[in-house]
Amino acid sequence: MTSSGRRWAFFIGVFIALALPKRVDCGYPGGDCKTIGEGRTCAPYEVEPLAFYLIELVAGRDVGFAYSSGDDCH
Repeated sequence: MTSSGRRWAFFIGVFIALALPKRVDCGYPGGDCKTIGEGRTCAPYEVEPLAFYLIELVAGRDVGFAYSSGDDCH
């Protein structure tokens, strides 16, 4: 493989890795949002790309992009 081919393979690999889904409770890392209702504890969650998780980890707030979201109740 040429050096140009290796470079392209590296960039494609990084792009794929940053697009992998990551489940995040409370919408962003470190968020505290559990609610208690009807005898159950619930917390919203989002499934978002790893790149957005890292951005939210640094920023300390929700960026607002997710593959899916919902509530997890126990």
